[in-house]
Amino acid sequence: MKNHLRFIITRGGLLAALGLLFAGCATNVNTVERAQSQATPSYIADKRVITDNTLANTFRVVAINQTTVSGNLLKLQATVENLRNSTKTLNYKFEWIDKDGMAIDSPNETWKTMLFEGRETKTISTVAINPRAVDFTLKLRE
Repeated sequence: MKNHLRFIITRGGLLAALGLLFAGCATNVNTVERAQSQATPSYIADKRVITDNTLANTFRVVAINQTTVSGNLLKLQATVENLRNSTKTLNYKFEWIDKDGMAIDSPNETWKTMLFEGRETKTISTVAINPRAVDFTLKLRE
């Protein structure tokens, strides 16, 4: 399991600090955005379980945002930062959980791959396909 990281992120831990959103961004990717943001994100508290410190030193989950779409489906967006100066590949997967703590099978939730340039920050997102989903787990690996 070396070189694999599983951040298990669930609602209920420490609130991701907003100040971390752009802390230390000496990026190789130039960005432009509004000086005065018009967005009002709904950040959620998370709990992180790190089983691979190598990957934890390569990628960082900066924040997790949640909303509801189509009336009753949870939508999640995680902001992830490449902490290295070189291009890195990240594999990620969301898993949905019902109110009883049981996993909900979802054919859409398979391992996905995303390429990050050096010091780049990107968002990954998903929408539950079942209104029974009330919680989630986000898993990351190289």
